[in-house]
Amino acid sequence: MRRKIILCNVVKRDIGTFVKEAQQKIEEEVSLPPGYFISFGGQFESQQRAFEHLATLMLIVILIIFVILFSSFGSIWQALLIILNIPSTLIGGILGLLIAGQTINVSSTIGLIALFGICVQNDVILVAKINDFIRQGLSLRDAVMKGALTKFRPILMTDLVMIVAVLPLALTVTTGAELHRPLAVVYIGGFFFAILLRLIVVPVLYETLARLGKNK
Repeated sequence: MRRKIILCNVVKRDIGTFVKEAQQKIEEEVSLPPGYFISFGGQFESQQRAFEHLATLMLIVILIIFVILFSSFGSIWQALLIILNIPSTLIGGILGLLIAGQTINVSSTIGLIALFGICVQNDVILVAKINDFIRQGLSLRDAVMKGALTKFRPILMTDLVMIVAVLPLALTVTTGAELHRPLAVVYIGGFFFAILLRLIVVPVLYETLARLGKNK
């Protein structure tokens, strides 16, 4: 099979966005004869394979987190409570990418996986504190409210420290910025969204699932 190879270097932007724009231009302006096709290889092909592996890894990580949570709390619904809150982290990270004009690539996916671990840790701290207050004899509503208020400042400080720590990576324009900027943007978006929702979503889900469990 005959083929024509065209080489190029992508500078100061990520490969995924470049290929997407190139494919759109080709579709609009190039008419290929029957039997001809265009494919992108090199770093883009390697990136796509890595992205597929990372997507599988993400599912495995979530499963492992669930097993660890279940073994720690001894409760399926409390483990599910924390797992169900992971999408709020995803939403924050993806919104950050959209606002910053970045794409979901290998770097941003690694950021999402790392973000899972940190945010799950914050959720575990909050749920454990609520459980402590319930064991002390507080009502469900009082335990949820007191747990959220008690852990508000530590969780807020953790999220703010992480945002400030990666902010220089998101703003830098030096060589290689296209590699670490998506990761930093995911961190900023995810933690900022966590500040707004995590201390509301987790307590509400905790009380709702706890009441559903009692009614069964």
